[in-house]
Amino acid sequence: MEAISNIHNLFRDYFRINKYHLFIIIIASDLLILWLSRTLLISEDIFYNTYSEQLSYDRSLSLFEDLQRLSWLGYVITPIGLVIKFGVISSVLYTGVFFSDLHDRISFRDIFGVVVASESVFIVAGLSKFLWFYFSDGNYDLNDIGFFYPLSLSNLFSSAEVDKIWIYPLQILNLFQFVYILLLSYGLYLQTGIKRSVSEKIVLISYLPGLIIWLAFIMFLSIDSSL
Repeated sequence: MEAISNIHNLFRDYFRINKYHLFIIIIASDLLILWLSRTLLISEDIFYNTYSEQLSYDRSLSLFEDLQRLSWLGYVITPIGLVIKFGVISSVLYTGVFFSDLHDRISFRDIFGVVVASESVFIVAGLSKFLWFYFSDGNYDLNDIGFFYPLSLSNLFSSAEVDKIWIYPLQILNLFQFVYILLLSYGLYLQTGIKRSVSEKIVLISYLPGLIIWLAFIMFLSIDSSL
């Protein structure tokens, strides 16, 4: 019981961290992983191995240098994408709060803070992916990097076995996503003082349907791009 109490206190303290500071840490961590991945994982040889059947070495080198010059865009888009993600998920969860008739007790700001704090699990996922390829002795190409997601169903298959439409669904069904859902519900419970069963209900009636709709949208885009 003492161990459970210590874990509870640890999570309570974590969700009480200043959300502005945590927001900066999350974005900085994401940018650091992006920089490490581009610097240490993607080389000229990796790029050429990916497109060797379509491009000559000189052409692939030229394209690689062009992409390197535009790499700064990724460092601009990443924080913007995170802000949009936090806003959308917070709005989805607030819909669940509204339908649970708790909007007078739970503010959008409370939910936004929980969403930001819960994002840390995906930082761990991104770091795990980086370390996986960093210690793989360069035996990979860009397709492998794009296909792999730690502790996901996609790891049960090779990229050649999976149709493009199913790649994202298999990637998003992963252990980190499950932990994220638990963090959202537990964070709402800790931040707002509502019952655990109520916080779990809010996530179930809002985030999960939103995730399914998002998956359907991505799959639709995959079908449309392949036509």
